[in-house]
Amino acid sequence: MSIKVAIHHQTTYRFDREITLLPHILRLKPAPHCLMPISSYSLKVIPQNHVLHWQLVALANYRA
Repeated sequence: MSIKVAIHHQTTYRFDREITLLPHILRLKPAPHCLMPISSYSLKVIPQNHVLHWQLVALANYRA
């Protein structure tokens, strides 16, 4: 038996003046050692003029 899940997450910022955002850390990718096989995974970031760095961190988890 398999479980199919789709997650859509949206973060929106609104400020009353111009600000500078520092890099954000996202932990939204399944761990490579999870007990359920991952049939597919994707991450889409908008706007597309960004830089995305993947890191393998403690306990073999990914962060972007």
